[in-house]
Amino acid sequence: MKRYFTNPELKISSGILFGLLSIFLVIQVSVLKLHNDSLKEDYIKSLGAVATRIIEKHPELEKEIMPLISKEISEEEALKGKTVLSQYGLSKDLESELFPYVNKTAARNTQTVMVIYFAMAAALFMFNYSQLGYFYERIRKLTLGARRVIDGEYDISINENKEGDVSKLAVSFNSMKEVIRNNLSQLRNEKQFLVDLLSDISHQLKTPLSSMILYNDIMLSKELSREQNETFLLNNQNQLNRMQWLIQSMLKLAKLDAKAIELHKENQSLNETLKESVEALESKALENNIEISIEEKADIAFQHDRLWLEEAFINIIKNGVEHTSSGGKVHIEIIENPIYRRLIIEDSGEGINEEDLPHIFKRFYKAKTSRKTDSVGIGLALAKAIIEAHNGVIEVQSKIGVGTRFIVTFLKY
Repeated sequence: MKRYFTNPELKISSGILFGLLSIFLVIQVSVLKLHNDSLKEDYIKSLGAVATRIIEKHPELEKEIMPLISKEISEEEALKGKTVLSQYGLSKDLESELFPYVNKTAARNTQTVMVIYFAMAAALFMFNYSQLGYFYERIRKLTLGARRVIDGEYDISINENKEGDVSKLAVSFNSMKEVIRNNLSQLRNEKQFLVDLLSDISHQLKTPLSSMILYNDIMLSKELSREQNETFLLNNQNQLNRMQWLIQSMLKLAKLDAKAIELHKENQSLNETLKESVEALESKALENNIEISIEEKADIAFQHDRLWLEEAFINIIKNGVEHTSSGGKVHIEIIENPIYRRLIIEDSGEGINEEDLPHIFKRFYKAKTSRKTDSVGIGLALAKAIIEAHNGVIEVQSKIGVGTRFIVTFLKY
């Protein structure tokens, strides 16, 4: 019972009910006192008349009769009195109408009890109606709010600033409304994401597919030398490799965006992860005559998924290698302090225009100054998504003709 008295409505209704019952108790006691006084008056009238008659006939009995009227009689005297009265037909079985004073008192008592009953019933009915009406009004607000949510209106709010279960229900309703709104918004975003993804895939595959179709038509419709056929086949192979890489990268990016990939984070060396990323690009760096150097002062370990973080580092370092002229350098520095772990990847390449810097992490974005014509602009977007999945932040600084610096920071929480 105690847990329900946290509701102020129950406290108020219990107080009102106790007050009403107290009022009716006082009224009942007061009425009973009035009836008792009236009964005493009738008792005095009746006994007074009898005593007067006896004293008029036998004055000498006055001193004996008056004590009998004002004092309590003995059991023996009461039995003798009943015997005498019964000889004249006066007993408790006689109808009340034949006892005028008793009959009037009984009638008044009955009327008073009926009046009190109906008054109490009316008061309790009005109290019950107002109390339940108050609850039903609040419940109807919740019902109306639920209907509006079903109809797609999410700007409503049920305001309950009191204590109690109804207020808790209103808070739960508002929370549920926000959850439904967020879930629907997320579904719409996922739907739009799927539409954009399909559009991006179709747009990026259109050019290589068109090129391959053209090469195949030429090889099928014209007589070509062996060298020409090999050239066309090599071009098709390059386009297929590019398409394979593009599709794989876009699927990885899509899975990261949809949070469909569970990263297997382990406490392992960040230095080793970086070195493996550099090793994967050694052949490309040698081919382009680019020197990659790593500056490390201590072995740094933290929770990360090595394969996915390698993917991010490879895309960033690869971007530096591809946009740096022959004989250039890509320098990597690892820093750790009590606040963060940081990687600085700096190249001596062509640089990026200031107006392009805010957009280079957008998928399929290509800087206007880029000399790499076959770039599709997805590597840095994928790297950013992987780093953010590791609670990291990536920044870029660049100057045309000087180079570009990528700063990857993992804060220590």
